[in-house]
Amino acid sequence: MLTMTSASTIKVHFWNLGAYVSGSLVGGWIDLDYCVDFEDFAGKVLDATRNAEEVILGDYESDFGISFSEYQGLEAIWAVHEALCEIHESEREPFGDYLAYIGGVDYLDTAISDWQDHYCGQFKSIEDYAWSFAEDVYPDLANMPPGFRVEVDTVAWECDHWISANGHVFSS
Repeated sequence: MLTMTSASTIKVHFWNLGAYVSGSLVGGWIDLDYCVDFEDFAGKVLDATRNAEEVILGDYESDFGISFSEYQGLEAIWAVHEALCEIHESEREPFGDYLAYIGGVDYLDTAISDWQDHYCGQFKSIEDYAWSFAEDVYPDLANMPPGFRVEVDTVAWECDHWISANGHVFSS
């Protein structure tokens, strides 16, 4: 079992596809944090689905916005689990947002290698990020009276940046 500091918090529910098609519900939940390695995970899937030849992902839970398709392969699910375990807990939510933005689990390798280069931080809006960026580049802007601040062209900033529903800003 992994320690809680390296937990991915991913839980998946699999159905035995053959039994499901014939009207029986055979399956169960698997918490990936309690799997030692991929073989253990695959074994627990077989146990939950009573040695099914084909399985279908019925449901999943993830604290970090990771989503899977119903026909997602076991290898891909395990790869996401391993990736989340290697990322510091405070960075998992922005990683999940970036993974969803670039296309999901199918682009995991790209997300792992690129997300930190594109991550700008967490802000309430693109305008807040733009002002933060401008004040870093032009420190005198912080001394400007509030009535003299110009309006930020958020449309122009959104051409080069995007903000997730959680407020994480990424550069394009």
